[in-house]
Amino acid sequence: MPPKPTLVEDASDQAKPETVTWQKTKSRQTREAILQSAVECFYEFGYANTSTENIAQRAKLSRGAMLHHFPTRFDLIKAAVQYLNNQRLATYAKVEEVAQAGAEYTRVEEGIDAYWEQLNSPSFIVFHELQVASRTDPELATVLKPALAEYTKAVRKQSAAIFPDLALSEAFERANLLARYLMEGMAIDNSTRDDANDHETLLPWLKRELRRSFQDVLGSVKRKPS
Repeated sequence: MPPKPTLVEDASDQAKPETVTWQKTKSRQTREAILQSAVECFYEFGYANTSTENIAQRAKLSRGAMLHHFPTRFDLIKAAVQYLNNQRLATYAKVEEVAQAGAEYTRVEEGIDAYWEQLNSPSFIVFHELQVASRTDPELATVLKPALAEYTKAVRKQSAAIFPDLALSEAFERANLLARYLMEGMAIDNSTRDDANDHETLLPWLKRELRRSFQDVLGSVKRKPS
């Protein structure tokens, strides 16, 4: 009969999963630090002027350590685009849910203000710059086009969940497109012009227009059925 394992051996065996978990956690944290540094470098230097050396320095890693996680620039760019996608989706859900917390009916004005704040953040500016760069960068385009399609699909699903009363309106899809293209256009203008102030006129108009568009449900269909 084989000898029964000692308590020391048992403890060692039990510790192994914890060691692996710690290593995986450390690896994930390092990857996230690299990807966040990539987004910050894209924002500070621009996509075309960002090198892998810039990103490694920002993440406080050696270039060799970064290559361990992302062997090629393409691997890094692909992961950074997905990271940025996830970051934008998480932020959108968070700020809109906070704006609508406890509301019986959707707060249209607060919802617009929350989205406007998000569009004036570095994450949107970086994503827009990547869109422009992808026009003449085939490698980037192979990553960005599906990422944009994925983001658009996901944000539509999120919007229907965050604004369940508005999602029942016949105008929901059209109104979403109107708000998205108008507000994104103004955010891009804001990022390139010091004197851009069209949003001061257009955002109040948009809020009134959306209220008019959703009059078939707004104020009559509750966000959560009683």
